[in-house]
Amino acid sequence: MQNDHYSHSFLPNVIDTGNTFIAERFRAIKTNLQFMRTEDGKPLQTLVFTSAHKGEGKSFCALNLAITYARQNLKVLLVDADLYKPKLTSQFKMKYREGLSNILTEDTDPMEYIQEGCEENLHFLPSGIVPPNPLELINTERMKDVLDTYKEAFDLVVFDTPPVLLLNDGRILGSMCDGVILTVRSNVTKEKDVLQAIDLINRAEGRVVGSILNGKKYGAREMKTYSYY
Repeated sequence: MQNDHYSHSFLPNVIDTGNTFIAERFRAIKTNLQFMRTEDGKPLQTLVFTSAHKGEGKSFCALNLAITYARQNLKVLLVDADLYKPKLTSQFKMKYREGLSNILTEDTDPMEYIQEGCEENLHFLPSGIVPPNPLELINTERMKDVLDTYKEAFDLVVFDTPPVLLLNDGRILGSMCDGVILTVRSNVTKEKDVLQAIDLINRAEGRVVGSILNGKKYGAREMKTYSYY
């Protein structure tokens, strides 16, 4: 594990601490998830974030839910598993760093390329160099072994994955994890696309544990003027 530490200064999509409207919404999501259990009766420990299409805010939601857990003194690993367009890796200024793709192709310790995140208790694994065959790396026994290692080391592991209607990586990874969270953008994502995304995840034997409505505008009674993302 590497110990570079990154501040909020280049992460404009990180929610503030305290009792802001958006921070409270993410705390509510965290509370709901903590009441959920796996089929074995255990708390959810591995979560996959995806969306139907690009631009719906899944990376924003994955980052801020991970931060919300970390602020509660839980050890969290955020993984950029979008090996096609790794947005979080770019935000963390780690575009050319080794990461997940290297771990999946090399005989190396899965903890090797993990970085310290922008908060105490938050750790980040970049995507690594974009490979020519991302899905072939995800759909492997090596990925399952790496996931088991992270479950031993962290209280929560959060994966940011590609849109499920465009690529299959999120479906495959979702079948290995405890739950999938679907990000839906208000007034943008179509209902039929949401239903199709859920169906695809279910067919891969993933479990959709919830969805986040992103980009909704709220009135003055609820907040002054906040808008997600």
